Amino acid sequence: MIFRSALILLPVAMLAQTGAQNPPPEVDQALRARVTEFFNFHVEGATGFRKAMDLVADDTKDYYFSAQKIQFKSFKIDSITYSDLFTKAVVTLSGRRMFRVSPQFPETEISQPMSTLWKIENNKWCWYRDAGAETSLTPMGPSDPKAIGPSTGGMVPRDFSQGAMDKRAQEVLKQSKVSKTEVTLAASHPSSEQVVFHNGQPGSVLLSIDISPKVEGFSAVLDRTNVNAGEDVGLKIHYNPSGKEGAPSPVTVRVIVAPFNQAFPVTVKFATE
Repeated sequence: MIFRSALILLPVAMLAQTGAQNPPPEVDQALRARVTEFFNFHVEGATGFRKAMDLVADDTKDYYFSAQKIQFKSFKIDSITYSDLFTKAVVTLSGRRMFRVSPQFPETEISQPMSTLWKIENNKWCWYRDAGAETSLTPMGPSDPKAIGPSTGGMVPRDFSQGAMDKRAQEVLKQSKVSKTEVTLAASHPSSEQVVFHNGQPGSVLLSIDISPKVEGFSAVLDRTNVNAGEDVGLKIHYNPSGKEGAPSPVTVRVIVAPFNQAFPVTVKFATE
C-alpha cells in the first residue's frame, strides 16, 4: 500500500518540480494573453490605466489605484516561471519608456526590466503585488498607497466602477491649472503678460499651444514644453500693434496638455487708451 501510494503521489511531485518548464499550453496561452492585455493598457496611457484595473487582483486594487503609473512605448515578455501547480507565476518583461535624468537633459528612450507577479483569481490571471517584495520592478512608479492627496480625504476609494473611476480621474486632472484665465493687453502700443501653468499630475506632461483667431503682431510662447510633476512653466503673451487703428478681437490661447488631452483656455483682451 505504501508503494502504491508513493506511485500515485509521484506524478504530483514531478508536476510541482517541472511546472516552471512545462506549463499546460492553455494555461500558458491564457497568462500571456492577460499580460499582453494589461501592458497594452499601459502603452495606451491615461485611459488605459483605468481599464487595466479589471486585470488587477482584489487585494492589490487599492495599491494600483493610488500608485503612480508608467506609460510604456512598447514591451515584450522575456520569461515566465510558474509555481503552485500553475496558479501563480512570475513574468519578466522589458518595457520601452521615455526617461529624463534631470530637467537640464532631454528625454531619452530606455529599456526598463520588470518582474511582475500573477495569480489565478476567479478563474482568470490577475496582476498582484507582494507587499514583502518591495525591490521588484513593476509597471508602477514609487508610491505610498497611504499617501493619498487631499481630494480623497486620506482614504483610498473602494468604489471601482467605471463611473467612480472617471470621477476620480477628473479630480486628479483638476490638480493642474493656469494662474490666470484672462489677461488684457494694450491695443495701441507693445505690451506683454505672463500666465503660469502648474503641472499637478504625478508624472511629466507635454504642452502645446493653440491660438484662435490669429492676430498680426500677437504671440504666445511657452518657456518649455516638457513639464515634470509639480513644476511650473511660464506662458509669455505679447502684442505688438501693426499700426492699424482700433483694438483687435479677443484671442483665445489654449494650453493643451498631453497625454490627457486637457485644454486650459486663456482669454486675451485688448484695451484702448
